[in-house]
Amino acid sequence: MSDEKNIQAETNEEAVEAMQEERRVVDLGKPYKFEDTEYTEIDLTGLDKLTVKDAIDIQRQLFNEREVAAAMLTETTTAFARAVAAKATELPIEVFKLMPRGASRRVAAVVRGYLNVEAATENHVMQLAKPYHFKGKTYTEVDLNGIADLNSMNESEAENRLTRAGFVVTETSYNFLFACILASMATGLPEEFFTGLPLYETLKLKNAVNDSGFFE
Repeated sequence: MSDEKNIQAETNEEAVEAMQEERRVVDLGKPYKFEDTEYTEIDLTGLDKLTVKDAIDIQRQLFNEREVAAAMLTETTTAFARAVAAKATELPIEVFKLMPRGASRRVAAVVRGYLNVEAATENHVMQLAKPYHFKGKTYTEVDLNGIADLNSMNESEAENRLTRAGFVVTETSYNFLFACILASMATGLPEEFFTGLPLYETLKLKNAVNDSGFFE
């Protein structure tokens, strides 16, 4: 093969890899058969359609299923990653539950990488990764400084809201819905503003609301 063809082949390979990264296609390494379907890759493009509300629903589901590990740092658990993957792909959860560990870890790594976008919160102002459109307005940031003005009654109200939503109140700083409730109280924006944010803003919001600077 000539040098020109070699260069073209490498360029094509790089283009395919870039396209797969954009589509978030996970190569499973070797074929995996579930029922009558054989999988060689998992397309997680659907992650872009999910929101913070989806993360909340999954967290509640895991709590109700008594996934003990998910009661704390939910986003680090295998159970959470596979539930997100199932929702993103619209495949049965059993596809991911029975997936070999090696392939499962590859899927989980992409889900976690998607969630762990670079934090962009300075002086309690959360920068959004992309412009966010809500009820006719476009937002590029959310000022959460009002968190510092919330009081004990607000905390109790948020805990009661969690209970009504089907959560057992344990350590609230790990709860995605709790972060949305407090952010809503602090900003005056509706709760739906925060639950409707893209999935990749979930951890940024949770961490911003629970910033240690509010407790000094």
